[in-house]
Amino acid sequence: MITVQMILDRLIEPVGQLEKTVDTLKSGRLDAEVRKVAVVFMTTYAAIKQAVEAGVDLIITHEPTYYNHMDEGEWLSGNPVYEKKRALIEESGIAIFRLHDYVHSYKPDGILVGMLKQLEWESYASPENMRLLTLPLDEVHTVRTLVAHLKSKLGIENMLVAGNPDLPVKRMGLMPGASGGRSHIKFLGSQDIDLLIVGETSEWETNEYVRDAADMGLAKALIVTGHQKSEEAGMQTVVEMLREAFPEVQVAFMECPLAVQRI
Repeated sequence: MITVQMILDRLIEPVGQLEKTVDTLKSGRLDAEVRKVAVVFMTTYAAIKQAVEAGVDLIITHEPTYYNHMDEGEWLSGNPVYEKKRALIEESGIAIFRLHDYVHSYKPDGILVGMLKQLEWESYASPENMRLLTLPLDEVHTVRTLVAHLKSKLGIENMLVAGNPDLPVKRMGLMPGASGGRSHIKFLGSQDIDLLIVGETSEWETNEYVRDAADMGLAKALIVTGHQKSEEAGMQTVVEMLREAFPEVQVAFMECPLAVQRI
């Protein structure tokens, strides 16, 4: 019998137990049997309902269930959205595990590896720093053509760009998720890159740095894909890992619609 604990042990194994982490079991029992696993980017209400209806025993989610990084619920007590979601989880008995810190701590970063595969950019990545990508000399790319590639591979209709869309690009950085303005700006300043691709920014930090750089005549541009689409395909790393480790368990990736649309 495969249990929740056995699945979690496999996910933690590449890193070892972290002393401080948000990656904990949010619901369910460690000794519960697991026959079906759903891997998601976000444990939305709709995703949980779908998983329950499909007979899933364990959901592995990259992002929090309760709208804050630590998954703290006390401040939401009495909130109708929180209470309805919590009731669904408790009544179903489904287990939910947050896998954020561990997958980012894999060597190399599991989310980054999955995104590079999805974008077909694995051969562009530097072995020393896989966030640093060098495009082939015989290929001509601009910020605009790279936006088109991202849209095609990630299924995004639009995204944000700072700087000149027609800027030629030879070296670029890929920083999925929302690592923050300081890390973005440090990367832009310390690496010889023309373009940085990120998931999410504080618009008054990274975006404004790139605007100033472009106004100074520096070859710098920024693409903001949106947080979910910058990391979601990276969770395929987890799907592959669990399918290999537990062939008797059904493991499926469950894609979630975007929370916010441009209309």
